[in-house]
Amino acid sequence: MNNFSLNEKQIVTFMAGGLFSADPGWKHKSRYHHGDYELMICLKGPIHLQVGENNMTLNSNDVLMIPPFTLMKGTESTTTSIEFYWLHFLSPQSKFQVQVEKQLTVNPMIALSHKYHLNNIDSLLISVHELLTVDSTLTFSQNQQDLLITLILIKLANSIGIKNDTGKNNALVAQLKEWIRTNIYRSPSLDDIASVAELNPQYVSRLFKKHVGMSPKHYMIHLKIQTAQVLLIRTNLSIKEVSNYAYYSDDKLFLKQFKKLSGVTPSEFRTMYQKIYHNNQVIDPMLPIPEEVTQQLAGDRDPGAPLKK
Repeated sequence: MNNFSLNEKQIVTFMAGGLFSADPGWKHKSRYHHGDYELMICLKGPIHLQVGENNMTLNSNDVLMIPPFTLMKGTESTTTSIEFYWLHFLSPQSKFQVQVEKQLTVNPMIALSHKYHLNNIDSLLISVHELLTVDSTLTFSQNQQDLLITLILIKLANSIGIKNDTGKNNALVAQLKEWIRTNIYRSPSLDDIASVAELNPQYVSRLFKKHVGMSPKHYMIHLKIQTAQVLLIRTNLSIKEVSNYAYYSDDKLFLKQFKKLSGVTPSEFRTMYQKIYHNNQVIDPMLPIPEEVTQQLAGDRDPGAPLKK
């Protein structure tokens, strides 16, 4: 299966995207990717697929990159409800070569293979919602969408690069970040974090600032706010409930830190990013037309297939 690679100066072209959900008994239809890439971010699985000659199963927090000129289809009906984001885009090469079946190669500055599992996808989901809520009527909306999908790919590449980095300090920082994530509910102090690694607190603080760009305390605050942002766009919880589930015992502190990091209030953030396109096994991706009617009008296009521009 071909890898995706991108020069740091290049920008991909966004085509279409949304959030797909299905009840038990759904199976992905057969679809051939004509020159476009598809990025699937699984929220609920398992989803059983065949991509090219490879069989695979997507579970929560799995990310799948489907390359151009590849047949994808479901292999088994789902036994539980499933949900995933789907994003179609063209690389700088594929948009000029959609009829040419050849391996696409670019100077490999940003390189992604076909499947990953991420421990935390909150930052990725926030960027996806930012992309999918761009007002398409604006003059430069396509430019904005292209930049945002490119940013999502860069974030994904960075997440994977950090995960795969085996350097001593990078590995230590990755372990401490994961420990903070799993213990965030008790708001650990710098001393608590340092004791896990049996290191001096000041050294841990310097290490974080060098490799993460912020202190452990500020990293923890960022995680809490990211958690709140995802809850705001993925649920209908009240602001007070969001504050509680984002590990805040002080609502006023939550509102203050949220506004400082997000630039808007929690209510404003929800209004800006919650509304995106949803589709399922019955409804067409872009319009509430029954899928069986859509197939008669446009052929057998499975949920998640991009619309022609």
